[in-house]
Amino acid sequence: MTKRYIFECFVDTVANLSVYQKATDSHLFDCRKLTGTPLCLVTVSFDNPFLIEQHIRLVKKNITDKQYVQIIADNSTNPANRDKIKQLCIKENIVYVGLPYNFFQKTMYKPSYAHGICLTWIYHNIIRKIAPHIFGFLDHDIFPISEYNIADRLGNQDFFGRLVDRTPSDSLRRLWYLWAGFCFFSYHRVKSKKMNFFPTKIDGVYLDTGGSLYKSLYKYYNLSDLSLDVPVREVSFREGNNYHADRIHFIDNDWVHTINGSNWAKVESKDEFLKDFLSKY
Repeated sequence: MTKRYIFECFVDTVANLSVYQKATDSHLFDCRKLTGTPLCLVTVSFDNPFLIEQHIRLVKKNITDKQYVQIIADNSTNPANRDKIKQLCIKENIVYVGLPYNFFQKTMYKPSYAHGICLTWIYHNIIRKIAPHIFGFLDHDIFPISEYNIADRLGNQDFFGRLVDRTPSDSLRRLWYLWAGFCFFSYHRVKSKKMNFFPTKIDGVYLDTGGSLYKSLYKYYNLSDLSLDVPVREVSFREGNNYHADRIHFIDNDWVHTINGSNWAKVESKDEFLKDFLSKY
């Protein structure tokens, strides 16, 4: 318990310091022009220009919200990939932001914490400046494959997304959070909360990236009163039993999550399969 408390104090300190870092690049990012936009979608990219190319294409094609801005926040470690992703954004007239040095990626290799520090930085340096009506985070390996209206799905709720319920069978309280790769929030309803997107442990139960929001936000809601009916269907697209290499998810019927787009699990690439699969949409 003491070790966990010390570690989370350390994480908070790193996060608080990191939010003051400057972006390495910010092409087309002008918060004065973007302020008050109805919907701001931020996608964290990581060393895979092909995925970002397809992601941008399918978001443009299938997101039906009347007004929105998409931002690619680049966490790539390879300078060549950063340049390719930036050039894709320039070509497609998409806002590009190069994320700063990531302590949990470069110094202390912890992928979920590296993702958490990205989202926390984005919230403080982008979302709070723009103050959109709705903001959402998407992974770079999730793609809308049919028409989808985010404002309609959010409705009058304070947030919406893919629910991850980690409640143990013997727990007296529900422990849950929204998956960080598909989550949307009403900015004006959550802006007074501490928006910390790091993983955490509660009662010994690990909540992955975005799980710390349970402490400041989610625990104040009765899960049974929320509409978080986001079906997830897992499909094997080739022989093999490796979750990261051989499977994909269909989320809320209209999205495909290809799993492990950053290849942090170091398994066989899916890119050849995806080139054919995504070309159908």
